[in-house]
Amino acid sequence: MNNKNMKILLTGGEGFIGSSFVKKFYKEFDFVIISSKKNDFKKIAKTEYLSITNKKIIKTIENLNPDIVIHLAGLSGLKKCETEPEKAFDVNVNGTTNVIKGCLKINAKLIFISTREVYGSTINKESNENDSLNPINIYGKTKMEAEKIIQNTAKNSKLNYIILRLTNVYGPGTNSGVNYMIKESLNEGKISVNGGEQVLNFIFIEDVIELIHLVILNSKLFRQIFNIGSKDTISLKKFVEILIGLLNNKVDVEFVKKPNFESLFFRPDIKKQQNILAYNSKISLKEGINKTLQYMKINL
Repeated sequence: MNNKNMKILLTGGEGFIGSSFVKKFYKEFDFVIISSKKNDFKKIAKTEYLSITNKKIIKTIENLNPDIVIHLAGLSGLKKCETEPEKAFDVNVNGTTNVIKGCLKINAKLIFISTREVYGSTINKESNENDSLNPINIYGKTKMEAEKIIQNTAKNSKLNYIILRLTNVYGPGTNSGVNYMIKESLNEGKISVNGGEQVLNFIFIEDVIELIHLVILNSKLFRQIFNIGSKDTISLKKFVEILIGLLNNKVDVEFVKKPNFESLFFRPDIKKQQNILAYNSKISLKEGINKTLQYMKINL
């Protein structure tokens, strides 16, 4: 199949990962975006404005007839999900169920973007794809439920799925997560850090979209789960130190109490990513933070 004849539908295509992916690969694939928000993709991709919680999306997916559905839409942000748990379950679980039903209508492959939050507390151990899941926050719980629905549906159907459990994604194109700290350091000259002792894994946006690209091109992948991460597992405090070291101006750092819905430690086992997808992240943490800083200096 010529890649340009491969139709890829993205839910949540206006978001950080989706928009980055479309902007890089719009000449390679025939993209269709389902979005609940306005976006600027008119020239490079067809857009249907619809929420994944609306059952009309099932028929919409059927009518659009994509080869692959990349399901990115969801309510993310740990704090937002904690404060709006019902909405989180509606979007992340019920919405995913609708997307699955659409895929089944046309036998489309489903690439589901999940999260490392499904593992929960994993003190001082690497987490691999076969570990039991025990999320400690609403976001992780909703993503775990969505994964279960995908896997259970597949047992009784021809559904082919790939689940990608992403670690902490950062880089140009969003102001959430650690990107907010980068923005704060530039605009305010100060950073507020929740905790600081948490040990996290970070992966740059360019590496993430390249890995999704590899998953699409590998037609032999069948019902697989992958951790998507890098070799950069460090404390949040160390992340801040690297950030400050790249800035010329003085930055005031305030450490506040870590919310109880944030995990203390996560290190992914990425052997499957390395062996099956044959990919190691190419952008080091220092380089990635610097790229983000340079982008924000121009665009903020």
